[in-house]
Amino acid sequence: MKQLIKRMTQYPGASETSGLRRLIDEDRHAGWPYCPPDEGDLLYFLAAETPAGRALEVGCATGSTSVYMLSAMPDGRLTSIDFAHGDHGRSGEKLIARGGYAHRHALVERNSIEVLPEMFMAGERFDLIFLDGWKTFDHLWVDTFYCAKMLKVGGHVVFDDARMPATRKAISLLKSYYGFEPLDGYARVGGTPLRVWHALISRSLHPHYVALRKPREIAETPAGSIFDFWAPF
Repeated sequence: MKQLIKRMTQYPGASETSGLRRLIDEDRHAGWPYCPPDEGDLLYFLAAETPAGRALEVGCATGSTSVYMLSAMPDGRLTSIDFAHGDHGRSGEKLIARGGYAHRHALVERNSIEVLPEMFMAGERFDLIFLDGWKTFDHLWVDTFYCAKMLKVGGHVVFDDARMPATRKAISLLKSYYGFEPLDGYARVGGTPLRVWHALISRSLHPHYVALRKPREIAETPAGSIFDFWAPF
């Protein structure tokens, strides 16, 4: 019965991204981290809202998330930060090149907690940000803090591994302190069957990934304007 339910709820992928799934499968390596079709489709649909936009990701690995975002922004650009890109045979760079997106992609091979403050000070701004880097809370919150500031109003930040305690804390902080609004990812991709599928394969009600929308500049929130603001998170 359990296997039958899994087959009935497994997400097949959107028709718009079928070519991307074939592209990724052409050089797939067992045991390497690849973006599942549902998460890739959510990134694709969010990126498509800003076809000439700018996207940022922390963590590139096999490049699967990269091609989903780049393919949805035909006139946009993506910056990927990945200090250990060689760990997967530079497959991310190769996949992006095979897809024909290399001219709109920049790879920064340094630690994100060094790069992001520099990008913020340089005035960088982004329409979509995907966070899938180091998962200790201290490191993740540094990433989140600067990404939240660089995200444009109305833009989205997507967290991978949203079941992990550190990731859940970072998400809670954004909602409690900066007023970020959760997006119902299941309403965009997969619906109730995908929610059931995630619960079955992870044995958890926490979603695999979470998307949040930035409704206002951080300077306009209590945390950005009251020096001793505090809220439980």
